[in-house]
Amino acid sequence: MTASTHATDSHRPPAVAGWSDGEALVRLILRGSDRVVAGVSGPGGSGKSTLLERMAAELDAGGARVVHGIEPDTELAVDAGATPVVILVDDAEQLATGELSVLDRVVGDDLAHLVVAFRPSPSAPVAHVLDHAGRRHSMVMLHPLSAAEVMVRSSEVFGAAVQPSVIDRILDLTAGNPRLVDLALVAVRDDGWGLEVDAHVPGQVLAHVAEELDGLDRPTREFVLALAVGFSASGPAFATAPRFAQADTLALMQAARASGLAGADGRLTPLVRAAVLRVALPDEAWSLRRELVDAIEASGMPLDDAALSLAEQGFRDGRVASALERAGDELLRTDPAEAGRRYAAAVAAGADPTALEARRASAAWAAGDIRDAERLIDRLLARAGSPDVCRAVEVAAAVWARQGLLRQSAEAYERLAGDECAFGPLAVVGLAATGALERATTLQATGDRVAYPTSSHMAIDLMADGLLRLLDDDPDRALASLLSASSVLSEADAATALPEVPAVLAAQVALALGELSIADDVLSSAIEAGQGGPAFSARLQLMRGMVSLRADRPLHAREHLAAAMADAAAHPLGLRDELLASALRVGLARHQGEIPDLVRAWEAARHSIAGMRPDLTTLPALAELVVAAARLGEMHLVDAHLTEVWRILDDVGHPGPLTTALHWTEIESGLLRNDAAAVERHAESLDARVGDRTAQRLARAARTWAAALAGEVDVEAVEHSARELRAAGYPWDAARLAGHAAARAAEHQDSLRLLALARSLHPDESRPAGLARADRSASSGTTSSAPGRDDARLSAREREVARLVLEGKTYAEIGEAIFISPRTAEHHIARIRRRLGATNRSDLIAKLRTALEADETS
Repeated sequence: MTASTHATDSHRPPAVAGWSDGEALVRLILRGSDRVVAGVSGPGGSGKSTLLERMAAELDAGGARVVHGIEPDTELAVDAGATPVVILVDDAEQLATGELSVLDRVVGDDLAHLVVAFRPSPSAPVAHVLDHAGRRHSMVMLHPLSAAEVMVRSSEVFGAAVQPSVIDRILDLTAGNPRLVDLALVAVRDDGWGLEVDAHVPGQVLAHVAEELDGLDRPTREFVLALAVGFSASGPAFATAPRFAQADTLALMQAARASGLAGADGRLTPLVRAAVLRVALPDEAWSLRRELVDAIEASGMPLDDAALSLAEQGFRDGRVASALERAGDELLRTDPAEAGRRYAAAVAAGADPTALEARRASAAWAAGDIRDAERLIDRLLARAGSPDVCRAVEVAAAVWARQGLLRQSAEAYERLAGDECAFGPLAVVGLAATGALERATTLQATGDRVAYPTSSHMAIDLMADGLLRLLDDDPDRALASLLSASSVLSEADAATALPEVPAVLAAQVALALGELSIADDVLSSAIEAGQGGPAFSARLQLMRGMVSLRADRPLHAREHLAAAMADAAAHPLGLRDELLASALRVGLARHQGEIPDLVRAWEAARHSIAGMRPDLTTLPALAELVVAAARLGEMHLVDAHLTEVWRILDDVGHPGPLTTALHWTEIESGLLRNDAAAVERHAESLDARVGDRTAQRLARAARTWAAALAGEVDVEAVEHSARELRAAGYPWDAARLAGHAAARAAEHQDSLRLLALARSLHPDESRPAGLARADRSASSGTTSSAPGRDDARLSAREREVARLVLEGKTYAEIGEAIFISPRTAEHHIARIRRRLGATNRSDLIAKLRTALEADETS
């Protein structure tokens, strides 16, 4: 018989599995010192034929005579000359009895060198023949490819290195089988295959697997198909399924491994499994799936993962659907994405879709797929008599709140505040935040509670209590309750569908109280804990950005905005969070002081402003938008919203911190519009809040600022008011007050004094790079090897000036931006020019860029 010559793909990479061992055999043969008798063993697709082909080419090139295959009448006479004769036999496991006899004679006689390739099997006759050579014969074992070997092959296919993630995915799909690796790489290159087997398996892979299946005997083929549908080599199904009850499963597994379809662990690789299921006859596969379920049920074992696999194969069975529903219920709190997958599979397997829709929506919300949750809930609530109404409304109300419909959300909770759903605390939060304080208070006193509350229920109760305490003018205890609620919910590690998370409410109260560090801390902890799940991750980042903006930390605010937008790419924002993001962008542009940037941010925010539905949770966003509107002369766009918020505050009794904060927003708006009457009116309202220290401070600051803008600068009053503003949690406003007063002071010394104050109130977010390097050197006990660089290093203030120079600003614009006089800005630039050795403006610009890049990278 002549060994079959496997057709090689024209795109097969030249890398050959096992070539290091094969090359060693070639060298031994060509050297002629000893006779070589060797076996090459590996499962189907491991590269045996390719290795023999490469050896034959090298032997031919080396002057050896190569004989392919062996037959009973093969002439084995070998000349005694120097030319070595090598017999290469492929697919030796297929040799007939007569051919094995000839092979045995070749092994026993020193007639020629012999290399025999075969698939591994303990009972293979060819293995016994080679054993007759005793210790004289060697074995080459072909193993799966490593990641490094797959990387080499992929580089040869694509002509360049590929991403490690692609290599990892190919190894996952193929388990390193060389033939499968080659087919996968070529399919990616030529067909654009995305390495996903659920929707598509490359035709070349299907052809290869079909060929291997056709080469198996019927019992082994059925065994491989059984593995594909979900039978486990280590499970009870093979022992209890009638089809395999009398079979030698060990021998079948050995045959499946030898074919290369099953791996050493007895499982099919994902690529092989998908291909087997596609080339198998539908009736044959369906019968085996039914037998699998019967066998597992007969063994008394749960279906578990087998149920998911069967459902995803399209198999419908009530037992499978029930198993998946139970699995989804167990996973709902701990792994909502997997729970949702099992619920969907249960429906595919025949479960009632209506009965599972609310749970699927809850899983989708918790996993961050809000749009799918909304779609499922809308479909469920459109039906009369929908089941699982508590869970359905819980998700629906959370979705509505996310879209800015907090009043509708609260009313939905309120309708189901009774014993069955016990949504009273959630209703309280929504009602209180939208101005329905009397209903909220009544519900808090009389509403039903969950009999056996979880940590999430406790957090919701604390959140409702904190909001009511805030509206009852007890802000300190309100903040304490909300901070506790945030801590409890974070520790609960559950993505419950909520209208709001306590960390956001706690941060808003802390902002109103001027406690900026508390606001930042509670949000930082909530972000780290993933409070509320993916549905709230962007909102927490945006709120933290607003806190950073208020604290005059625009760089930090931009970082949080960027993090929120990155999250929004996977979990799109609701209308409420789009409003918050718009307000943050507008605020950043306003703080930067560039009118074109502010105009662009405002234009982008118009849609969010138009769709805004004000409530108490929108106050931070509204405050920023109102001040920007005053700056741009667009108050008509926010007047109605401002009126609505004042109405809500009136309905809830004008709670101190929230009312005080909104009065300050109105004062800022009046200052920008040169509306002295409005400033005085709101200052008087603050004065009237006897006992509210923050209100008194803001009232004094308002009058001092208005007087300064009118040219009446009392330096000591400005200094006092600026420091009070900062203490009240308004550092940026404090610096602006000092800056505006400095620009209008009659005496030069007063201007310098106030500009120095403005600088001291304006935080520097970037630590000097030189200081960081000095700290590192001190801690390591080393000194700089290039002391001359210190002379050219820019200070923190000089870096600020340098960035503004690169933006093309004038001396006056630089002074206004960082609260120094134009003359001081000019001095800074002259000193920078000398330090950098710049000869002209172009040279200065180039060296400034280099210096800033060096500072940022060091």
